[in-house]
Amino acid sequence: MVLLTLAAGALVGAVWLSMGQPLRAPGWLQERIETRIARELPDVRVSLGEVELVVEEGWFPRVRLRNVEIDTPEGAEILRLTEFKTGFALRPLLDGVVQPQSISISGVVVTLRRDAEGRVALSAGLGPGSFSREAATLPQLIAQLDDVLQRPALRALAEADLRAVTLQFDDLRAGRSWTIDGGRLLLSREDGMLRLTADLALLSGGSGAATLSANYASRIGQTAADFGVSFEGVSAADIATQGPAFAWLGVLRAPISGSVRSGLNQSGTFEPLNATLQIGAGVVQPNPQTRPIPFDGAQSYFSYDPAEALLRFADVRLRSKWVSAESSGSAALGLTPDGKLNDLVGQFTIRDLRANPDDIYDAPVGLAETDVDFRLRLNPFRLELGRMQISDQGRTLLLDGTMSARLDGWRVALDGRMDGLSPDRLLELWPRGLKTKTRDWLVENVHGGEVSNLDLAFRLTPDAAPQTYVAFDYAKADVRFLKTMPPLTGGKGHFSLLDNRLVVAVDAATVAADAGGAVRIDNSSFIIPDVRVKDGPPAVIRLKTESSITAALSLLNREPLSVMDKANLPVDLARGRAALKGQIALPLQKGTEDQVVFDFTGTLRDLGSEVLIRDRALRTQTLDLTVDNERVILSGAGSLDGIGFDGSFVQPIGPDAGASGLRADVSLNQEALETFGIALPPGTVSGEAPARIEVDLPKGGAPQFDLQSDLAGLRLSVPQLGWGKAAGTSGRLRVSGRLGAVPAVDRLSLTAAGLTAEGAVDLREGGALDRVRFDTLRAGDWLDAAVDVVGQGPGNPVQLVIRGGLLDLRSAELGGGQGGGTGPGTSMQVRLDRLQITDTIALTDMQGAFGTGGGLDGSFRARLNGGTPVEGRVLPQNGRSAVRLVSSDAGGVLRSAGLLRQVVGGELSLTLLPVGSGGAFDGSLDVTDVRIKDAPGIAALVNSISVVGLINELNGDGIYFDEVEGRFRLTPNRLTLTEASAVGASMGLSMDGIYALDSGTIDMQGVITPVYLLNGIGSVLTRKGEGLIGFNYTLTGPAKQPSVGVNPLSALTPGMFRDIFRRPPPEVPRAPGRPRAPDPAPQPQNPVVRSTPGR
Repeated sequence: MVLLTLAAGALVGAVWLSMGQPLRAPGWLQERIETRIARELPDVRVSLGEVELVVEEGWFPRVRLRNVEIDTPEGAEILRLTEFKTGFALRPLLDGVVQPQSISISGVVVTLRRDAEGRVALSAGLGPGSFSREAATLPQLIAQLDDVLQRPALRALAEADLRAVTLQFDDLRAGRSWTIDGGRLLLSREDGMLRLTADLALLSGGSGAATLSANYASRIGQTAADFGVSFEGVSAADIATQGPAFAWLGVLRAPISGSVRSGLNQSGTFEPLNATLQIGAGVVQPNPQTRPIPFDGAQSYFSYDPAEALLRFADVRLRSKWVSAESSGSAALGLTPDGKLNDLVGQFTIRDLRANPDDIYDAPVGLAETDVDFRLRLNPFRLELGRMQISDQGRTLLLDGTMSARLDGWRVALDGRMDGLSPDRLLELWPRGLKTKTRDWLVENVHGGEVSNLDLAFRLTPDAAPQTYVAFDYAKADVRFLKTMPPLTGGKGHFSLLDNRLVVAVDAATVAADAGGAVRIDNSSFIIPDVRVKDGPPAVIRLKTESSITAALSLLNREPLSVMDKANLPVDLARGRAALKGQIALPLQKGTEDQVVFDFTGTLRDLGSEVLIRDRALRTQTLDLTVDNERVILSGAGSLDGIGFDGSFVQPIGPDAGASGLRADVSLNQEALETFGIALPPGTVSGEAPARIEVDLPKGGAPQFDLQSDLAGLRLSVPQLGWGKAAGTSGRLRVSGRLGAVPAVDRLSLTAAGLTAEGAVDLREGGALDRVRFDTLRAGDWLDAAVDVVGQGPGNPVQLVIRGGLLDLRSAELGGGQGGGTGPGTSMQVRLDRLQITDTIALTDMQGAFGTGGGLDGSFRARLNGGTPVEGRVLPQNGRSAVRLVSSDAGGVLRSAGLLRQVVGGELSLTLLPVGSGGAFDGSLDVTDVRIKDAPGIAALVNSISVVGLINELNGDGIYFDEVEGRFRLTPNRLTLTEASAVGASMGLSMDGIYALDSGTIDMQGVITPVYLLNGIGSVLTRKGEGLIGFNYTLTGPAKQPSVGVNPLSALTPGMFRDIFRRPPPEVPRAPGRPRAPDPAPQPQNPVVRSTPGR
């Protein structure tokens, strides 16, 4: 006011100036003005650069001050004005009252400050001594002008114009400062109304300046007011700091133009705010570390009700290459006690949404309508989607999750679910750049169908690859797992993609196989562990199928498996049903078909095949199947040509695969042997025993088999050998050979019940027996030979051919040992190296022919103990064999038998009848026309009775006997001579006693009758070989040099009383071994070789 008064005084002093011409006040006047100001304002120091006065047309006086400086007494700057002009109201001035009517100020610098609590202060100047005014809000600060304008000195003021205003806005609440340069502020008063308008240029550090236009209107003296702001090119970040209604703009980096209107009510509180925003091209970027999300522009029309802290968006439009949409909704602001925005909870409806973020689609994808419920926090930025409901083609997608901006970048967690959509729409919505290979796989391999129960998830963290999850159910779809495989039709299942792991599960589908009908698929899946790389882990196909066996094998024979081709087997090798499960490991790189790994297991039911084992009928109710890169395995129980088995069939596959094979446990019985072409004589086998059979099936060759058994439970009988095995005993059997039209047994090995056999079997076409060749046949301790069993045609007994070896009749049980019949039996051709009859008697180089109808019966030729040739016959007797020998060299026979070495010539007939079962025989000996020479025992005996002529005869040509007879029992270590006689013209001899074969000693007694031709007349009263006059004698000691004893008195005793001088004949020892029931007496038969020689 001091300035105004001084100006008025200067104006009166300058009336002499010309009207309308500026008059510069003289220096003294300017000095007096400054002195007066200093007196009136002692706390400031005022300096005026220039003072001018002008009276305008109409006698309106004005004063203009230039370069006004106002400082503190210490020189600190308070205010600087480039120019200050004022016009005075004429009427008050005529009355001596100075009242400005208009004021114009240029070059003023003003500071506007908002503290942390939101209070504002306006300072005119920059120095600490500048004057200022404070208020709770900016409108309230403006309202303080009412008090100023109602002062008497300013009652005439109608207009105030501030130009070239520099405004420094320090916002401590936002931590920001702005500079407004070259602004203009116009204040006007009319009819009690105060109006303010402002045009400002905002300098915010960018490439250009933003402009603001503000207006304010209120009735002087009242609190109520209206105000508005229009702006252009203001940074979103600058606007966001101006109140909670704009805070959400802080995440944008974009220029904004628009206008805001609001007001104060009479109580001084804000009225609802209405805003229109035109947002230019920019990005969404809550902090510098997050990746910016670009947009082309946006529009927003909204209102804000401070009382409810509620934003209402009538229209929000977004234009972007990423997203374009229109929306409307509301957001409730959560404010802190100091009025800052804590969070924003909104509900919006989005219409005409078209999205193509980061060009992930060939063309933007349109969605009809979206409803969103969300919570937004700004510090730090966090958007929480409570519900995002997207309606698309009659379907609904629900999303929820969070999106936050941290100092290290974006973090996103988004989950979604949808009741269903079409596969084509799914592919339209699938981003082209997201999991491209998976999307391409779906395009190429999944056709048609329906998609339901869609689940989505997306996770994004800084410095890590995005994590994605897509899953949905599908139905009525055609799915192809492999290009070389037929597609699954009518497929129903589940699809999932977790990060880079793709899983396509099949709950149910069918596959049309190349042969055998449809294959039903269930509980199967296709897995790619990593869809990003081709040289990573292989894809895995897991299959579970149900079909005919032919269809299943047809599917396994498709490339790249080719199982049946590699196994060289047809796909239609069997009838029945197959249930399979397994997996295929499939490298994803091209040219790696040979690296495919597969493994299947399953069950074959009601299988029938004549192909799997050539020319054999295979039947099973259930078989287990295993198939992999190396082999095909069938295992389980079944029957082969009606023979039960429990085992496995193995078929190697591949170019270097070996022979296939069957390994099984079977029941060994007559039927099984006949089935495998092993035709044994009837009655040989009865009962059954477990056995293990292995059949190898070489490519292009006949099947080869090997059968082994412990024979437990099997009864075996070879009556021709008198051998059998009871069912309750065990043994060892091994049969190896070849199957085919003409089966062959290359090896037959049997060990059981004392029998050991090693040989082979030759079969005729059709399986009939040709020959069983036993190169080794051992029965107990009585047989060790090479034997052939020769077939004689159907219904005929087999023939036995003994090709060499040893047969011991001492313990042999041949033929009808158990009272067998006397039918035709089996014929035998025998060639034995040795036939042991007793411990000291054996036939060597024996050849003969025998029958076994009632036991061993036949004739033979041989050498006795390797010496004298003999001929004979074997007859069955008491379960063993009786032997009858004849020879034209009785002396040689006796020498070879080790009985008498001094006998020369003669005809011999020897009969051995078995007794018991321990190798004992009752024998009879008949010899004719024989001589005895150089016999020490006989010589000693003759010498004892002093018959000189007999001694000379004995030492010469020998003593001749017409007939020699003997009866004896022969055991393995003893010959008991019960009765013997030798009759000749020169001498008669009787004998009985014991010959100990093991020690070579004798104990004999008898009667010697000299000149038997005459003396034998009395033999009718004596024993054969004794005459009327004879001498009793004894021979004891070694047989080679016995001791001779003669009783001369016996010669004086008539022959009928001679026994009083000798002991009784020896008792026949009991035959060793078990007693046997006698067989029926054999019918008399003539020997094959010759008849018994007569006397």
